[in-house]
Amino acid sequence: MFARRLCLTFLAVTTLMGLAAPAARAAWVWSPQTGWIGPGGAVKDTPAEQLAYGIGFFERADFERARVEFQKLVKVYKFSPEAPEGQYYIGRCAEESGDYYRAFLEYRKTIQVYPSTTRFEEVLERNFQIGNHFLAGKRRKMLGLAALLPARDKAVEIFEAIAQDGPFSEHGQLAQYKLGLAYAALAEYEQAVTAFEGLVSRYPDSPLVDDARYQIAVASLKGTFRPGYDQSPTDRAVSELRAFVREYPASDLLAEATTRLGDLEERRAEHEYRVAEFYERQRHDESARIYYRGIIDRYAQTAWAPRAAARLDVLQARL
Repeated sequence: MFARRLCLTFLAVTTLMGLAAPAARAAWVWSPQTGWIGPGGAVKDTPAEQLAYGIGFFERADFERARVEFQKLVKVYKFSPEAPEGQYYIGRCAEESGDYYRAFLEYRKTIQVYPSTTRFEEVLERNFQIGNHFLAGKRRKMLGLAALLPARDKAVEIFEAIAQDGPFSEHGQLAQYKLGLAYAALAEYEQAVTAFEGLVSRYPDSPLVDDARYQIAVASLKGTFRPGYDQSPTDRAVSELRAFVREYPASDLLAEATTRLGDLEERRAEHEYRVAEFYERQRHDESARIYYRGIIDRYAQTAWAPRAAARLDVLQARL
C-alpha cells in the first residue's frame, strides 16, 4: 500500500513539473515508437530526408526553423554523409539572418569536424567575406541586437582562423595579409608587422609580398615596439622602405613608397643635423664631425647633406 501511494505521488509530482516547465526548456526525447523527437518534432527516418526537410524551410527563408531541422540532422545522424551539409547550412542560416559572427563559428565547425567536406573552399571564402565585413567596421550582433562599436577584433579572430585552417589555399595567404591590416586598424602595429612578416616568410612567391613589405614599413613608422626590435620606428621604416624600393621597382606602390621614404629621410637627416649642431656648440667638434659625416653617407639625397658638408668644411678649417 505504501509503495503504491509513493508511486502515485511520484507520478503526480512529475506530471505537475511537466506542466509547469516552460517551452524553452523542451528537450530531445527518444522512444522505440517515435524515434528522436525534439522541439520541432520527430526527426525523419533517414539523414537524406532530414536534410531535404531542412532545405525546404531554408529555401522558403524560414531560417530559424531550417536551423532547428539541420541541428537535428547533425545531432542524430552525426556520422552520416549528409551531416557535413547540415552543419554547413546551420552556418548559412546564421549568415542569412545577419548574425555574421555566429555564421563564422558554424562555418568553421563545418571544416573542423568534417575536414573532408566538399564545401571546404566555399567555407573559407564565406568566412573571408565575413572577416572583410568586420574589418570594414561591421558591428557584431549580441543577443540578437547590433553592438554599438565596430568589431574589428573579430576580423583578427576570423582572418587568423582562416590562415590556420587553410594555410595552403589561396584564402590562407589572403587572410594572412588581411590579418595584418586588421591589427593595424586596431593600432596594434607590432602584431601587424608580425602578421605581414608571416606572409613574406610563408608565401614568398605570393603577389601580395610587395604590398606586405610596404605595410611593414608603414606599421613600423606608426608603432611602438619591444626592445627586441633594435631600430627606432623611424629607422625601421626607412630600412624597410629602402628595401621595398630596391626589390620591387615595378610595384604599383613604388611612387608612394618613394615619396614616403624621401619624407622620412629628410626628417631623419634633420634630426642628425640638430644633434651635430648641439655638439658643435658644446665644442665637441669630433662628435659633430661624426654626425655630419653620417648625414652625407646615409642621407646624401636630402637637403641636409650639402649643409652638413659645409659644416664639415668649417670644422676642418679649425684644425
